[in-house]
Amino acid sequence: MRKLFSLMFSAVLLLMVSAQGTWAQHVKVYDLGHYPSGTWAELHGINDLGVAVGEGDVAGDQRMIGVPLYGPNARAWFESGVSSSVVDELLPAISNTGMIAGTITGDNGYPEAYAWIPNHAAFHLGTLPGGYASYAYAINHLGTFIVGQSFRGLPPGPSTIGTAVVWTPRVNWTDGRPTLAWEIHALPTGGLEKPGAVFDGVTLRLWGGWGVNDSGQIAGEGYEYNADLNEWWEIGVVWNPMKNGRQWEMQRLPMAADFPYTEPLAINNLGEIVGDVWGSAAAPALWKKDLRNGRTWEVTVLPTLSPTPMWDIAWGINDFGDIVGTCYDPNWVSHATRWNAHAPLSPAQTFGFPGDWSVAYGVNNLGIAVGGYGIGDGPEQAAAVAIH
Repeated sequence: MRKLFSLMFSAVLLLMVSAQGTWAQHVKVYDLGHYPSGTWAELHGINDLGVAVGEGDVAGDQRMIGVPLYGPNARAWFESGVSSSVVDELLPAISNTGMIAGTITGDNGYPEAYAWIPNHAAFHLGTLPGGYASYAYAINHLGTFIVGQSFRGLPPGPSTIGTAVVWTPRVNWTDGRPTLAWEIHALPTGGLEKPGAVFDGVTLRLWGGWGVNDSGQIAGEGYEYNADLNEWWEIGVVWNPMKNGRQWEMQRLPMAADFPYTEPLAINNLGEIVGDVWGSAAAPALWKKDLRNGRTWEVTVLPTLSPTPMWDIAWGINDFGDIVGTCYDPNWVSHATRWNAHAPLSPAQTFGFPGDWSVAYGVNNLGIAVGGYGIGDGPEQAAAVAIH
């Protein structure tokens, strides 16, 4: 039933937006620059129609922006029309239906999760009851799940509590036309949410969803207190959907040896998860189901460009196992980097971004990776490259 609903919902969205291009039949680098009235840009996500989204300045104001890579509107930038100037983690994502999820400046001056379809519709996703801020970090291909965080405990009060959340859609029909609404759900913590870490007198409980696939699996993180070391450890988790489509069960992901902290960032439709593990340094990581039992998970630390990890992260993965992220060379220069989930111990490879340094955040099922680059101390510019 959930799969049928997902397909129906996606069809509704596809009727609301037009296809923005077809696959260019040759490999190329897309040096995209920035929004016409801006100075810098960075791309975070791209759908299978070749429409990329990210952030940049629009006449001096930070906003979500986007650009089709090919088709009749190729390189014609668009923007959300709403400021995101107070957002410190603006990581917009786009579905294959054209729905974009990200974060804006809310009416109260704090971040607010926001979904929009360029030139068609916009949705203020809101918070859990009693909340003051929220972030949207990811949307699945079908446009049927958005994940992120909702915050309560307005600072500078005694506590700030961040809850991992998922928004699910509801389709209403009015006068024969579809209207959309979104419902927010708190994700469970499996009993691990205890009184949080204390920083500068403020108690923090931070849980968040970072990636979601079409079946509703969600990858994210939380915090667990280690009594032996008197420390709070960042832990990686995956939430698996239950049959009713409105509840999730949490499963903890394994830690990697020598890395006390775990941060999953993206999940594909095969259930493969990428992110990073970190301590004194960060290394890119891949989590896959144990093929021997199909229930537990195994973690692999991916190769880096330097002999030892520096501050290296795997940010995105597509359904064919292409992984993209950022690695530093021994001179502390960052490079857009790729791996493959089905050959995880193959060497890390850089790919074709222009500039002196580069980053990569997302990759679609056509093998097009997006991110940004810079020349010297100049402003960051948007770029994409076909990695196949």
